[in-house]
Amino acid sequence: MDDIQKFFRDNEDAILADIARIVAVDSARGEAAPGAPFGVGPRRALDVALEIARSHGLSGEIRGDRVLVIEAGEGEAQLAILAHLDVVPPAGEWTVTEPFSMRLLDGKLYGRGVIDDKGPAMVSLWAILCAQKLGLLKRKVQLLLGSDEECGSGDLEWYLEHYPVPGKVFTPDGSFPVANTEKGRMTMTLTAPRYDGAGLYVSELHGGSVPNAVPAVCEAVLSDGTELRTVGRAAHASLPEEGDNAVTRMIGELAALEGPGFEPFRALKRAFPHGDFGGKAVGADCADALSGALTVNLGVMRVDDGGLSAVVDCRIPVCGDGEKIAADFARALGPEVRVEIGGISKPHHTPAESDFVRGLLEIYEKYTGTPGKAFSMGGGTYVHEIEGGVAFGAEFPGSDVHMHEPDERVEVRELMLAGAMYAAAVAAFCG
Repeated sequence: MDDIQKFFRDNEDAILADIARIVAVDSARGEAAPGAPFGVGPRRALDVALEIARSHGLSGEIRGDRVLVIEAGEGEAQLAILAHLDVVPPAGEWTVTEPFSMRLLDGKLYGRGVIDDKGPAMVSLWAILCAQKLGLLKRKVQLLLGSDEECGSGDLEWYLEHYPVPGKVFTPDGSFPVANTEKGRMTMTLTAPRYDGAGLYVSELHGGSVPNAVPAVCEAVLSDGTELRTVGRAAHASLPEEGDNAVTRMIGELAALEGPGFEPFRALKRAFPHGDFGGKAVGADCADALSGALTVNLGVMRVDDGGLSAVVDCRIPVCGDGEKIAADFARALGPEVRVEIGGISKPHHTPAESDFVRGLLEIYEKYTGTPGKAFSMGGGTYVHEIEGGVAFGAEFPGSDVHMHEPDERVEVRELMLAGAMYAAAVAAFCG
C-alpha cells in the first residue's frame, strides 16, 4: 500500500497534466461523421487518450470508432476497468474556469469531466502503470474507454455485441465504497402538434440539453414577441431533488396563461408539477428497500416549427413497472400530449456476497480506514448491462463534485486515492 500511494504522490503532476489534456477536448455528443458515430468531439477524445497511453508505453486500439481498448499483462484478461470520455454539455454559468480548460485551485480540479469521467479514466490508466512499475501485474488487465455513456451507451452496446469482457468489471463512474445495485431506467418522449389557431401561443421554447440532467435554464418566446426565462439549478437526473427544474418552472408559468394555445402546458403541469420528482401527481410513485424510490426528470423540452417535444428520464426501483409508469403519465396528460416509451432497461444487481464485491470493499477499507458496504444508486453506470459488474468510485461519500453542473470539481487528494485503490484492485485480481 505504501509503495502504491508513493507512486501516485511522485507522479501527481504528470497525472494532472494528462487529465488536463483530455479535459481540453469538447467531447459532448455531436452529429455523426465518418469515423465518428457520436460526433467529432467524442472521437477526438478517443484519439487523444490513445496518444496518452502510447506516450507511457501502453498498447491500445480504437475498436469500431467507439471504444478505446488499452491492455497490459499476459494471457486472458482477468479484470476490465470501464470508463468513458464523453461528457454532458457544459450548460449554465461557470465561475472558476472555462469548461474545457482545467484549473487547479485550492487543492481541487475544475473542468468538465474532471470527475465524470475523464479524471477517473486517467487515474485508472495510471493505476495500470503503477501495477506494472511495482511488479504487481502479471495477468492481463483491460482499460475500456468509451465515447457515448452520457447519451445511451450505444458505444458499449456495440462493443458487447462484438467482443467479450472479463468476468470482473468495475467502472470508476459512480461512488465509493461499491455500488452493486442500480435502478432501471426508462425514457419517455412527449409530443404535441404545433398550435396554429387564433390567439396567443408559444412560438419557440428551449429548455435543457440532455435527459439525464436537471435543466438549469428554460427560455420561451410567445407569438406576440414576449420573451420568458426561468432559471433553476442543475443536478444529475438520478438526484432531481438536488436540483431545481427550470423546465417545470416554465411549464407552470405557461399553464397560467389564458387561451387554447396553452392547453398542452396545462396538461404538462398536471403530470409534472414543479417540485414533484417522483411521479406522485399521476400515481406512479413507488419505492423499495433495496433500490429506493422512483425518480422522474423532465430534462429536455422544445417548441419549434414541428411542435412541442420533450424527453423524460425515469429511474425505476426494483419494484417498479416501466410500462405502468408510462401509462400513468399518459392518462394524466390526456389527448393534448402523446407519450411514447423510448426504451426501458431493467434494474442491475450484483450480490454483495460475491468475491469481487468483497475484494473491492476490502481495498476500500484498507486504503480509507473506513468500513465499506455495498449500496444501491439511482444513476445507471456504465456496467448496467454487464453481469457481475459494479461501480467502484471515483466519487467519495459526502464530496461536492457538481456532477453535470457548472464548476464540476474534484479534490486532487481524493482522485489520487481513488487511483491508488484502482492500482490495488489491478494487483489483487491480475497479480
